[in-house]
Amino acid sequence: MKTYSAGLFLLLACALLPACAGLQIGGGGDSPSAVAMTSHGQVRQTIDRLIAAYEAKDSRGFSELVSERYTGEAAILETAVRRDFSANHNLAIRYTVNNITLDDGGKAFAAITFTRSWTDVKTARTMNETRETSLVFIRENGTYRLYSQNGPPLFGRH
Repeated sequence: MKTYSAGLFLLLACALLPACAGLQIGGGGDSPSAVAMTSHGQVRQTIDRLIAAYEAKDSRGFSELVSERYTGEAAILETAVRRDFSANHNLAIRYTVNNITLDDGGKAFAAITFTRSWTDVKTARTMNETRETSLVFIRENGTYRLYSQNGPPLFGRH
């Protein structure tokens, strides 16, 4: 019986090993889901960097993350952001991503819920608001940049 079991095991091993020879464990990394996960991470990183520049009142750092093709006219956004910087102290934004959708043209659409807080310079009152908005990013030179804001603006309230 032992000889029969050992022979059967050897036969199965010889039959199955060649079939497993081409098996790749862990995937190739270029699967659509892997590319999507990488892109989602890059969009989140851009949002984090935009928020960090906004909270630090870093106009230059913020502008570097806005596309030159920004649909709402980049100069208007820059003016509105600078007004936010001069009218407010203690700018802070916390957000949750509700959804990120990618298209084939290099755009990413991010729906977020955010809570923004600030201290008004004139009144010294601390304010906050929670809203939902969507941001559109476009991939330029390997980096996602802000292309448009739909709904209440996350950046440039004034």
